[in-house]
Amino acid sequence: MSLKAKYNFLHLFYWFTGCCINGFIAVFLQSKGLTNTEIGIVTGGSCIATIFLSPFMSSLISKIKGMTIKKLMTILMLTTVLLYIAMAFLPIPAFLVMVFYVVMYALNMSTVPMLTMIAMNYINEGTYVNFGLARGIGSASWATSALIFGQVVSFLGANVLSIAYCIFALVTLFILYHLPESKITETKEEVQEEGSVITVIKKYKIFFFLLLGFCFMFSGATAIGTYLINIVKNLGGNTSLYGVAMFAMAFSELPVMMTVPKLMKKFNSVTLILVASIFYLCRNYTIGLAPNLIVLIIGMMFQGLSYGLFTGVITYYVTYNLETQDQMSGQTMIGIMTSGIGSTLGNVLGGVLQDTIGLNALFVFVYLMTAIGAIIIFICKFMSMKVKK
Repeated sequence: MSLKAKYNFLHLFYWFTGCCINGFIAVFLQSKGLTNTEIGIVTGGSCIATIFLSPFMSSLISKIKGMTIKKLMTILMLTTVLLYIAMAFLPIPAFLVMVFYVVMYALNMSTVPMLTMIAMNYINEGTYVNFGLARGIGSASWATSALIFGQVVSFLGANVLSIAYCIFALVTLFILYHLPESKITETKEEVQEEGSVITVIKKYKIFFFLLLGFCFMFSGATAIGTYLINIVKNLGGNTSLYGVAMFAMAFSELPVMMTVPKLMKKFNSVTLILVASIFYLCRNYTIGLAPNLIVLIIGMMFQGLSYGLFTGVITYYVTYNLETQDQMSGQTMIGIMTSGIGSTLGNVLGGVLQDTIGLNALFVFVYLMTAIGAIIIFICKFMSMKVKK
């Protein structure tokens, strides 16, 4: 099997595991008796933990002799398996469930930039890997698993998610084991310090502000995603229809992410990101204003042209615009600003607003965050044009 095929399969099964943890987080935690506010605390706490844990985990690759991305991912995923199984089948109190999920979610999020860097290292050494295609396949696998688990959870309960995660994680690690190590030598500790997150912010201001805009828009999208089950039920749906909505959302990413490398050859990266921000407005406002499930699903299908386009372009942006020693920190920053800060805002405020005011307050928050993010991206476009002049 070719390297490209192995990397594609890695994404296929990795994002199966991602759906088991992230896609049904509210469903699983509600089955353990947690309220919307408590779910917001868990997901928000996980995202805050990710802000600190992700760069720390990335730094271990250079600080520990013999440590590689593959080895570290293996350790993190096996730890996550144990935590998920414990939450599902051991009689532990709700507070401990909250603590375990925070740790599990944060560890899982810390592996995302590592998965990306595997491809970017291959590209930097001259071996072509289509990250957009692989990530698109991952979105399709997320979509498929969301559709299937939406039905299965309705009959077997939320604990089945932990079993599925365990199976898919082991397959992912099997594929990871058979991927060749990158020929690029591991970054030395003193160079890693030069390429820290703080250094990246100072050196690449346009990159930082692009991520800041993404952060705000992502917070709105996260609030919708985490509490989507409540939105679906409010429109008369159930867990099965929740799975259909998730399928429509994730599957829309595949065609867009597949074409990102070609799009970047024809259009400027910042221009593509600006287009993605416009579709973020379409996505989040359509979902918030949806009068029925059909319109909701149409809104979810803007996911590809918003999140899918933005994620694909910003990932390649790091590889082509940041110096080699800064790229791991650059990929980590994407996770910090989105899964870290953006998700924290969306999860915590989204849960509190629902429990204290109602679902409409959640939508007002989504509209505001999305608009702020889009404005920042528009400003970035003008900044980039001035730099070129």
